[in-house]
Amino acid sequence: MNSEFPPKYLPEPTYLNRRPEKPRRQPLAPEVLARRGEIARVLGIKVDSLNRLLNGLTNEQRKAIFFKVTHDGPIDLAGTGLKPLVDRSENVTLVVPRNDDLSAFTAKLDRFANNEPTGPGYVTGQDFARIEDLERGDPKDRLSDELLADYDSIIKIKQPTFICEIEILSLAQGPKQRVNEIAEILQDLNNAFASGVHGTLFEHERSSGVCRAVIRCSGAMFKRLVEEDRWQRRIAWFEPKPKFETFHTTWHRFQFDKLDEIAPPPEDAPIICVVDSGVSPGNPFLKPVAKDDLIVSFLKSAPDSPYDEVGHGSGVASLAAYYVLNLAEGASNQATAWIASARILDDTNQIEESRLFSRVLEDVVKHFAPLGVRIFNLSVADLAKKWNQDSKRTQSRTSWTARTIDRLSREYDVVFVVATGNISPPVILDSLKAGNDYPVYLCDEDSRILDPGQAALAVSVGSVSSGTLVAHSPDTTLALQYEPSPFTRSGPGIKRETKPELVEIGGNLVSDVERTSVRANLATNVVMASHQLSPAAAHNYGTSFAAPRIANKLAAILQDLQLMGIEPIRAPLLKAFLVNSATYRGELDRVIESLDAVEKKKWLDVLGYGFPDASQATDCDDFSILLFHQGTIEPDKVAFFDIPIPASLSQSTGKKRITVTLAHFPEVQKWGLESYFGADLKWRMFRGNVDREAVVEAMSASSTDDDIESEASDIELPNEVPFEHKITRRSRGSIQHDWHEWSQHRDAYSDNHYTLAIASHKRWARAVEPIPFAVVIRIEDIGATVPIYTEIANAVDIMVQTRTRG
Repeated sequence: MNSEFPPKYLPEPTYLNRRPEKPRRQPLAPEVLARRGEIARVLGIKVDSLNRLLNGLTNEQRKAIFFKVTHDGPIDLAGTGLKPLVDRSENVTLVVPRNDDLSAFTAKLDRFANNEPTGPGYVTGQDFARIEDLERGDPKDRLSDELLADYDSIIKIKQPTFICEIEILSLAQGPKQRVNEIAEILQDLNNAFASGVHGTLFEHERSSGVCRAVIRCSGAMFKRLVEEDRWQRRIAWFEPKPKFETFHTTWHRFQFDKLDEIAPPPEDAPIICVVDSGVSPGNPFLKPVAKDDLIVSFLKSAPDSPYDEVGHGSGVASLAAYYVLNLAEGASNQATAWIASARILDDTNQIEESRLFSRVLEDVVKHFAPLGVRIFNLSVADLAKKWNQDSKRTQSRTSWTARTIDRLSREYDVVFVVATGNISPPVILDSLKAGNDYPVYLCDEDSRILDPGQAALAVSVGSVSSGTLVAHSPDTTLALQYEPSPFTRSGPGIKRETKPELVEIGGNLVSDVERTSVRANLATNVVMASHQLSPAAAHNYGTSFAAPRIANKLAAILQDLQLMGIEPIRAPLLKAFLVNSATYRGELDRVIESLDAVEKKKWLDVLGYGFPDASQATDCDDFSILLFHQGTIEPDKVAFFDIPIPASLSQSTGKKRITVTLAHFPEVQKWGLESYFGADLKWRMFRGNVDREAVVEAMSASSTDDDIESEASDIELPNEVPFEHKITRRSRGSIQHDWHEWSQHRDAYSDNHYTLAIASHKRWARAVEPIPFAVVIRIEDIGATVPIYTEIANAVDIMVQTRTRG
């Protein structure tokens, strides 16, 4: 940060109400009505069949039945008389009838067919048009793909040794009744296990009528839980325990005593909590940075053993503290962050069998956040769970663990940095042999981000290649420098937003000409600390080692903001400064062209917004300035910021750039089919020659979740600044980043201040809390021909004085 040119704080915006009304519905065309009638006819036949089925059952039998709705895209079942049992995917939902028949569904179906657009509980035409099938559910529909594939083998296990996670659901009406029903189900489950004879109930966690639990049981008991009527609606989901990547390393031997000073960070430097396999504070690189009183084990089996037994956590911690280790003779290594450690993985690099991953993370944050820890690095991912929105069957639409991370981020005002996970070399080799070349296979369904890398409020990190050097082998690297690492995984995230948001160096892989092997390459691996005293260094590759580099940069930004005297420094502000500094490096034409052929802008789901630059994140000079603001916005409000853009830029002979990053922490849905965010934010910017009333009119229009998915709102309004990614793409997530470059600045553009308008769109029918948000704007004359800092800073100071007097 340049103390002579500090970032400037934008004064409070002007807030106005959004106009909640929507345009009146227009009569539907005859061909649309005909198509609706055909959809209703086909669905009506299926509903009639299911009604006959329900009428032939006893009351007890009806309590055990559920249906499977197959649909092409998200649907809203409000008013249909169907209650979601489990949201299996974007395309399959298990439901139960609220009543003894499906008359409510039939009534809504009739309205759909006859174009009746009003009335309580109206189901939009788009929702019914997406329903492809409604049928009786099979008990095994509640199994994840992995468990379904192994089901016949699992039920043959004689001893109570099979471990999985289950989701228990209460369908009771009131909150107290749901609590009581879940307690009753847990007790019945425990009784069925007969004190360990048939199984064991381990850790469990409740939230809004849902309970997540870890169980161990015999194959016969597992079959009973899946197939017996009494458990059909009570246990809504079965899935395997999370599996995490093990750490394999090749030692890089060097003479540690020939290094120069290994220096600790400043005393007031931020603390990064590494949530991993523990750290080894005796390692020479970690000893200067590890906070001994913050090295904690969360293992129930080894609460007094917080130390790293496998090496993963120590490597991650060294990169979080130093960013890079320099092993050259005479080199010094200066840390920028302190390290706290939460050991959650055992000596096999796995979560304990009896623990819930989400519950462990909650314990970690509850312990460290009150101690002043603001940044949590999580470089572990569940190999069994790919975040694949295109899956037609069982992949959960949102993860319990990812939801927990999002909830904890908002509740404790912290930032989680998570890795996207790795594609294994054998899988990459199979893709190459099948003619699915790099980088196209990075966007395959099986290459999607691993849970919980899709957490919406976390910063997700992918990996890029450090270079192409190969030693002692004719093999060549799959990726060029700064291209996506061959093993990095792709997004999008929970709301189809850009994930990962950022990338960092994580290594490369090599292959031979005949494509008979894909393997690690020592010359491009990441150097890090080992978990031993000697040898003190190790090296490896993976997104696990890209993520802590981002955590390190986040800590550096936090330190700069502390030096500026900002109080408090909210998590959205940290994220906004971080992402606002991101740019792309290297020649990426090959990657962009290849992935654009798969889908427009698909490269964003691999490279995100690029590399952040901690040194530039808070840095200004004569030719650039950073403006920022943090606060809260009420649901269905619009915030209007005045952004001074000087007319003197018309004298600039080079390009000009505006970069805007909005970060917000909305409430997230704990469970169910409701929109994941309680409210969405959208922003647009308008030049100074547009009337403020026109801006108000444009930004006050209502929108729906469907508007975020379509490109209808991408139409630029008069005198709107045309940013790179348009409003639809950037508005999906909690981090919204975009930029605009232009060559000619007309004097009229600066007749008045530019306007940044941020609109809040409420998504839940229930009350929504104010949304914490932060915005960071960089304005720069790239050619450095017109000094703009002082002119813009003075204009901001005048605005502040005017607001103060007002």
